[in-house]
Amino acid sequence: MRDPSDKAEENSQPGDAPAQANPGGLEQADVELGKELARHRDNPAVKMAGQASKIGDQEPLYVIAAAVVLGGLFARDRRLAGTGAALLAALGAADATKSLTKSLVKRTPPHVFLDENRYETGAGGSEQKPDQSFPSGHMAGSVAFARALSRTYPKAGALCGLASLILGWSRIAKGAHWPLDVVGGGAIGLLSEAITSRVLRSVGSLVVKAKPRIARFSSVQECLRRN
Repeated sequence: MRDPSDKAEENSQPGDAPAQANPGGLEQADVELGKELARHRDNPAVKMAGQASKIGDQEPLYVIAAAVVLGGLFARDRRLAGTGAALLAALGAADATKSLTKSLVKRTPPHVFLDENRYETGAGGSEQKPDQSFPSGHMAGSVAFARALSRTYPKAGALCGLASLILGWSRIAKGAHWPLDVVGGGAIGLLSEAITSRVLRSVGSLVVKAKPRIARFSSVQECLRRN
């Protein structure tokens, strides 16, 4: 589905605002803001920030979370190991939700509009990466990571949260995402972490409740063996 009308495409010039058949107020404002911010994507500072934002990609975050788990196990620190497990769970949920959403929503990013004067959006998704602007996977993962970390290490989580905001800005300024793509990614990160956190707490409670029963069962077995 191509939103800009054919007539608008014929008369448009690079850098013009995308004309849509039925433009929504919020979407149009989102496009205008994203377009203005992305015009500076060739600025050295923006390029540097864009390179730094790669740490917010899924692979680096998974590696860091796994390292936290291993560090906790090696140090016999249950709190640290548990935090690592929570990070992995939150990242996995955010990653899966992001991928599902991208398969349902098609949207071209700012750099495609600025470079090719093309803006498309609609339902149905797309297998082409240039059509998968919504939502921001970097933002989903980094926000989920920061929120999970903040539950056991509040100060570290707050710093990661601040880094997530900077990362989100860099993705917009780089022309990789529209502002609403970043907001959507952040919402996915928060929701995914909230769900996994609740599940992990429920599992933990069940384990704690089961420990006395397991201990009693073990005692009975020991008595039977002695007799």
